[in-house]
Amino acid sequence: MKRLLAHSVVYGLAETISRGTGFILLFIYNRVLSPEEIGVRTFVYGWAAFLSLFYTLGLDNAFLRYYMDKNYEHRKSDVFSTAFAFTIVIGLAFLVAALFFKNFFAVTFFGSGKYASLVNLLFIIMVFDTVVAYPTLILRAENRMMYYSIVAFARFVLFIVMNLFYVVVLRHGLDGIFEANLVVVGVVALILLPIYRSHFRLHIAPDIFSRMLWFGVPTIFTLLFMRIVDLSDRFFIYYFFGTGGERALGFYANPHNLGMMGIMVFVNSFRLAWQPFFLSLKDNPEARGIFSRVATYYTIFISMVFLGMTLFRREILHIYAPSCPIDLADLIPFIAAAYVLYGFYLIMIAGVFIREKTMSLPIATAAAATVNVAVNMALIPVLGILGAAVSALAAYLVMSVALYILSRRMYRVEYEFGRIGIVLLVTAAVALVPEFIAPGGIWMGWVYRSCLLFLPVMIYLFGGFLKPEEFRMIHMLTRRGRRI
Repeated sequence: MKRLLAHSVVYGLAETISRGTGFILLFIYNRVLSPEEIGVRTFVYGWAAFLSLFYTLGLDNAFLRYYMDKNYEHRKSDVFSTAFAFTIVIGLAFLVAALFFKNFFAVTFFGSGKYASLVNLLFIIMVFDTVVAYPTLILRAENRMMYYSIVAFARFVLFIVMNLFYVVVLRHGLDGIFEANLVVVGVVALILLPIYRSHFRLHIAPDIFSRMLWFGVPTIFTLLFMRIVDLSDRFFIYYFFGTGGERALGFYANPHNLGMMGIMVFVNSFRLAWQPFFLSLKDNPEARGIFSRVATYYTIFISMVFLGMTLFRREILHIYAPSCPIDLADLIPFIAAAYVLYGFYLIMIAGVFIREKTMSLPIATAAAATVNVAVNMALIPVLGILGAAVSALAAYLVMSVALYILSRRMYRVEYEFGRIGIVLLVTAAVALVPEFIAPGGIWMGWVYRSCLLFLPVMIYLFGGFLKPEEFRMIHMLTRRGRRI
């Protein structure tokens, strides 16, 4: 548990930097681009996210499973070289297709042929994005957290500087976004060059390739359905709003980005540490108990983050996007809650990977995608972009419940649902209090909500929620803190 926490903190710093890039960039774009241009950018990257799935055919998801497998300890270079070579070939094939059919891709991605010049840039960026994934996975597998953090920090700084240069200084608009992105991914590939040199061999292992495909291909369907859950709202908003679709999507991007970012910084930090952690415990007889306790502690922590975002959502949106209608801040809790549920999905995925039963994952994600599309189609015409936020929450709820039902058949973990339920109920109750009882005045409102934010902590500490060994752990950590 201490190892998981330590790695999550280190990865969290790197992930905060990485995720902070998109957060800061949208903050910049809000001040130099129109809502329509922001909407087009959001729409294009949605298409790119779908297309990226077919660059690796799931080999990136299978990579860690076999790179960390003791049976392949002496063949790590084969694992890397096989996955890397395959991805390069696929990426170059897509790039050649883009060179010959750029007008088709421009109409598909951008909705207009006038952006055809950006198609080649986009496809070159996607080649770099996919091939740098494997060296980054190696850094995680080998716990080379300092190297990983340096790469993340360099990427963050370059993204900000290059976007300021191309978008703000040179005023290249949408072109500048893609030009900056291309420069950044090229530099990141150079920073990771030592990993390529130490692991790449001019050799492809057919047996490893077949096993990785067998493991990874089912994850394509999983990720495809996940992309539908994450991105379909953009397409429905874009098309349902007609000529105002770009503007509506530009406004929707702000509360969606805030709700997602506030939670996903922590969830992704946990995810990066979680997969190597649970794979290292697959033969440990106490693994199931550890996984159960991880779920409880995750709920406590992420609920506090969610509560802070909910209580101060209007202030956050106003600072982040002053031109955005303040009522759209009410979308943030729905989006944030959706990604809280995604964290539960990640926790329960441990048994699926340990048992190598990835064929079950598309079932859970397909159910979520179906619900997402249905709710989007039903609610967006009635509730507008609020319907899109509700659809995300409904989809992630279905996905988490479905995976729990499926995973119990292959790897049963007795989660502490009683304690998890208490945390969720306390969080929901405190979040709703200001909707019914709120003092007048800005400063009094801040003080009041700040006190509410710490109310759950008091309940957990003095309400009989914590176990004796957890009090001992808190006491030990507090004592160490005083020494420091």
